[in-house]
Amino acid sequence: MASELTPVYDSDTGQVVLQGLPTGAAGGAGLVPVPGLELEFDRADGRLARAVVDAERPGWSMIYGQAAADVIGALFGRQAPAAVRDAAAQRGIVRALTPDARLSASWSRLARLDAARATSPVPASPLWAAEAAQLAGQAGLHSQARAKARQAAAGLTGLLTGAPVPDALARAALAVADILEPDDPAAAGQLRDRAGQPSTAPPEQRPAEQPGTPVPAGVLADWSPGTGPEQIPGLQWLLDPGLLPAGTLLAGLSPLSDLIVRPGYARDRVIVEASLGPEADRSVLRRCRARLVDPSPRRVLASAPLVLVGSRVRAELVPPFSVDELKGMWVEVVGDEQRPVRSEQLRRMHRALRWADAALRAEQRPQGLAPRLTGQDWTTLAVTAWGRCRDDWEDTGDTDRAFLAGRRLAALSPGARVPKPQSAWAAEVAGGGPLQEPAFLAEAIGR
Repeated sequence: MASELTPVYDSDTGQVVLQGLPTGAAGGAGLVPVPGLELEFDRADGRLARAVVDAERPGWSMIYGQAAADVIGALFGRQAPAAVRDAAAQRGIVRALTPDARLSASWSRLARLDAARATSPVPASPLWAAEAAQLAGQAGLHSQARAKARQAAAGLTGLLTGAPVPDALARAALAVADILEPDDPAAAGQLRDRAGQPSTAPPEQRPAEQPGTPVPAGVLADWSPGTGPEQIPGLQWLLDPGLLPAGTLLAGLSPLSDLIVRPGYARDRVIVEASLGPEADRSVLRRCRARLVDPSPRRVLASAPLVLVGSRVRAELVPPFSVDELKGMWVEVVGDEQRPVRSEQLRRMHRALRWADAALRAEQRPQGLAPRLTGQDWTTLAVTAWGRCRDDWEDTGDTDRAFLAGRRLAALSPGARVPKPQSAWAAEVAGGGPLQEPAFLAEAIGR
C-alpha cells in the first residue's frame, strides 16, 4: 500500500516533515537510510507513513546533505529534492510526493525487521543481520549492507557447523558472502565452504521445524487467555522494552508470556518471572527491579530485585494488602528504581502496540519459534492478540486504532465486533488491506 506524503516545514525543529496517513494499530518502525533522513513505516501494512529531513538552515539553496538529497530523489522521484527545498523555504505550491513502491517495500521490510527483533524470542540470531544485509543491498544501502554482513558472518559460520544445513540458511550465508567479498574475502570463502552442503532431508524433518536453539521455558507459556484460570483477578502487567536496557529480558509470543505473574504459595505476595536475554549484562541486571504500581496516583506499592535462577529471573513482591485486592494494579520491570510511574493510559497504549506486535508475528506463522503449533494455533493467537489490542486501544480512547485492530481481527474471525471508524484517515488505512509476507528468517528457522 502506497500513499502520498506532503512536505511541510517545521520551524520549531528546522526540519521538513513529509507526512502521510498516520500509523495504525501496530505503530511504526523507523529507518535512517542516511544521516539527516528518518523514515517511518507502518508495521501492519508496510506503507511509508512519514519522512523527516534535517535542514541545515532554512532558505539555503541546498538545505540538507547530498546523500539525503540522493535518497529522497531515488525514493520520490527526481523532482522531490526541489519540492523539499521549496517546503523549507516556504515558497511555491506544496506538492504531494508518492514513494517508489519497490524501494519503499525493501526499506519497509528492513525497518520492520529491526522492530520485530526487539520483541523476538530469538533476538541474538545472526540471521537478523543476514537478512538485513540482503535487504539493505537490494535497497541500495551498500554501506549498511556491508556492516550487517560483517556483523552476521561469525554467527553464521557457527550455525553452518554440522549437517545437514537448511536450504534457507545456506542461501542466506551465500548472499552474505557475496556482500562480504570485497571487504573480507577470507570470511566470505569460509561461509561459502560451510554453506556448500544444503539440506537433503525431507521438508518435514528440516531444522525449521526442529530449531537448533530451543526457545527458553516460559516463552511459549500462557500465550493466550483461556489456557488457565486467572490467578490474581484484575492484576495487569507489561514487559516494556523501553523501561530496561536492551536485551536484558527475553520476550515471549505475547504479553502474557513476556512475564509470568502469579500469587505466592501463601497468597501474601506476587511472584514475577521472566527469561533472561541471551546477551544480557549481568551487572545491569542487578540494578533492575520488579515493581507493583498503582497508576492512578502513580505510586509504587512494592519493589523487589530480580534474582537469577538458571536462565530465568525471579522477584517476589510483597503488596501492602491481599493479592485478591490488586484489581487495577500493574506489575512492571524497570532498569532504574527511581523511574517515575507511568499513567494508566500510556500503559494501555504500549500494551496495545505489544499485542499488535504479537498478532503480526502470529500471522507470519514462524514455525522455527514453535514447531508444535499448528496453523490453527497461530490463527488463534492472532485472533486473541488483535482482540486484546482493540480493547486496549479502546481503553485509551483511541477509537480509530481500535477500529483498525478490529478490522484485522474480523479478517481472521468473521463476526468479530468491529468499532466504527471516527475519522477518514482510519477508513482509508483500513481499505488498504493487510500485508502478506513470510516470517523473518531468524524466526522461520528458529536459531
